[in-house]
Amino acid sequence: MLVGALLKVSAAAPAGFCCMAGQLQRQDSTIRVIQRDGDRVVSRKMSHSAYPVQMSVVGNAVRVESPENQILPIYTHTGTFYLIVRLNKGTNWLNGLPKGRYFINNRLVAIK
Repeated sequence: MLVGALLKVSAAAPAGFCCMAGQLQRQDSTIRVIQRDGDRVVSRKMSHSAYPVQMSVVGNAVRVESPENQILPIYTHTGTFYLIVRLNKGTNWLNGLPKGRYFINNRLVAIK
């Protein structure tokens, strides 16, 4: 709600953002989400992991190789924050994500 107060967005907006049309824009290997709220444009940057990770999709699970313990944010295909997971050093499996497209570490991953 603090984010909504800072951006002067109404309390009814989900996660502090209200948009009529959203689009993704890639700049310098990071992804920025541009959303319109009337005549205002709200831009926010999706965060990624601190250390590089290797990912592969196996069935409906995502296999993530991490060199260190870290946290990994997951965003929906529209750029909305969905989930944050804690990764241990080594191999991690992300199970239980619903079918769809996600941005994991600024890469588009499709779960079928």
